[in-house]
Amino acid sequence: MSGIIAPGVGPAIARVEPRPILRTILRGGLVDKSCLTDEYLDELLEVGRRPGYPVVARAVYANLPSLIAARRLYAQLSVPVHLVYGEDDWSRMSDRENNKRLLPDATFTQVPGTGHFLTLEKPEVVAALVR
Repeated sequence: MSGIIAPGVGPAIARVEPRPILRTILRGGLVDKSCLTDEYLDELLEVGRRPGYPVVARAVYANLPSLIAARRLYAQLSVPVHLVYGEDDWSRMSDRENNKRLLPDATFTQVPGTGHFLTLEKPEVVAALVR
C-alpha cells in the first residue's frame, strides 16, 4: 500500500495488479482458500483496469488513517449497529471488542471458520444477518 500512495510512482504502481500477488493477498484473508475462484479474481482484475480505478485505490489507501481516526465518532451514533467479523479476520480481537464498546447500540457476531472475506466463505450467513 505504501508504494501505491507514494508520490510520483504511486499512480503507476496502482495500475499494476499482478494476478499472483493479488491472489496471494486475498487468499491470506480466507480460511477456505477454495472460495477464491479464478472467475472472481478475473472480475477484480477487470474492475482494476477501469479508467480512474488507480485514483480511487490511491485515495482509499491514503485515507486509511482517517478511517481509523473516525472511531472517536462512534459514540455519537444513535442507530443500532451489527458488527460482523470472521473468526480469523485480519483485525485484532482487541480492536473488534473496542469497536463494540465504542458503539452505544452495537451487537456482535463472529462467524466461525471464516477470515476477513467472510462474504466469499459464508455468503449465506452474511445474507441471513442482513435480512
